[in-house]
Amino acid sequence: MIVIPTANKQFARHEDVFLAAHSLSRSYGPITALSGVSIDFRPGEIHAIVGENGAGKSTLMRLLAGEERADAGGILINGNPVRISSPQDAQAHGIVIVHQYFQLVNTMTVAENIFLGVPPIKCRVGPIALVDHRRMRLLAEERLAPFGLAHAAALRVGDLTVAERQLVEIARALDRSAKLLILDEPTASLGPEETEELFRHVRAMKAQRATIVLIAHNLDEVLSIADRVTVLRNGKLIATLARDAINYDSVVEMIVGRELARGYQKATTTAGEPLMVAEGLAQTQASSFYSMSLRQSEILGIPTYVGAMIEQTLNELTGMTRYRGGSLTANGRDLSRAGISDFIDAGVCLIPGDAMAEGLIPEFSIEDNILLPNLSRFQTAGFLHRPALRRVVSDLIRELDIRPTNPDTPVKNMSGGNRQKVVIAKWLARGAKIYVMNDPTKAIDVGAKAEIYRLLGNVVTNGNAVVLVSSDTDELIGLSDRILVLCDRTLVAEFPRHSIDKGKLVAAVAGSRQQMSSSAPGHAP
Repeated sequence: MIVIPTANKQFARHEDVFLAAHSLSRSYGPITALSGVSIDFRPGEIHAIVGENGAGKSTLMRLLAGEERADAGGILINGNPVRISSPQDAQAHGIVIVHQYFQLVNTMTVAENIFLGVPPIKCRVGPIALVDHRRMRLLAEERLAPFGLAHAAALRVGDLTVAERQLVEIARALDRSAKLLILDEPTASLGPEETEELFRHVRAMKAQRATIVLIAHNLDEVLSIADRVTVLRNGKLIATLARDAINYDSVVEMIVGRELARGYQKATTTAGEPLMVAEGLAQTQASSFYSMSLRQSEILGIPTYVGAMIEQTLNELTGMTRYRGGSLTANGRDLSRAGISDFIDAGVCLIPGDAMAEGLIPEFSIEDNILLPNLSRFQTAGFLHRPALRRVVSDLIRELDIRPTNPDTPVKNMSGGNRQKVVIAKWLARGAKIYVMNDPTKAIDVGAKAEIYRLLGNVVTNGNAVVLVSSDTDELIGLSDRILVLCDRTLVAEFPRHSIDKGKLVAAVAGSRQQMSSSAPGHAP
């Protein structure tokens, strides 16, 4: 039961505060997700909420958006106590949330998505309503114009870029007369240029006195745009800081509750024998094919960015699609035309960036997700040896510091960083030798990143190898032994061990983008 306070007793009424929350608490059984959090949001500001996975950020936002009900506490809007019991209640007060994962229908047009459920009606004949498609498109164009997307109203959502879909989500939210817009990890699927484009629109909305709440893990992005930053840890409010009081190192320490080195803790290893050899992996600018050799105890870095088309290469290196080069071997096995099961048997695994969509079954428990690629290890004559499985899973939970520690926890109830650990755990149990990682730290917090980096160190220290694809240039430089810059099937540049210069790396990536743009159909020289 949510307690509605009186305005004069429990809240300090402030004419510049749109929404104030007081002592909000929420528990799920024995787990306290939010404990007595008080916070306010003001018109014309960008207010960032940061914290580790499981800190309570998403729970707080779901309470404000009416997707869940608080166990205790209250909310004021414009100084008046309100009850927000459903998303409809929140929308009636101008509160709209844009979730990290798109909630758009790819097969429908942009206009149809914006007005999904509430289309303009031309006429009604009894229970049948005729949609006014022309008016819907014109209204959508008007709504999309501030984002430079008026031309996209008639396009299918599936034909848009990731950044354009994010802007459509925001345009749809604004169509509901949003006064407080909650953006949950809006840059998780965006490259640097798309992120800056999104932030340009967010700043324009701020200038129009909109209240923007930004949930984010990337502190560099937060510090570049936020007017205030609130830190949550273990469901409690640690601090709210104004822009002039924000310091990267101090915010990190508040987030994790301990000092955390900003640098990358790279394992000291010596490259051993080749584990994977890919002949004809990519074409060089001199038109001869490049052959990649991935060695034991080595981390090979590859930058990813919009248009790089790295996914096709990753699919080929992990058996998702057939290899298009000359030959591919892993652990001495010829995988040139092999299927995915042969790659798994050879010790090759893929760690996707989106664990929920590609790496795990959300409804399954930690234990059952780890079991999936390991059935043959724990099964005899059709009988599953649960005690043996439970011992292995418990050891992995302890070794990887997976939280919660209960093996029966459904992974859908876990934070992003811990889900990523479960994906790694299932392949560690399988005895994988080559870990192909597709932007594994893109949408996780700084504390979880440090844990993933530690796990990477353990992987290569034990003689295995990693292909690390990342959108974070500093991460690549800090962790990689070598870096390849690829654009589709072209090798743009290679940076050998101990010769990785950030300026040259960024220039190589920028150069490949320029080359891609200039070679695009219809480009005018």
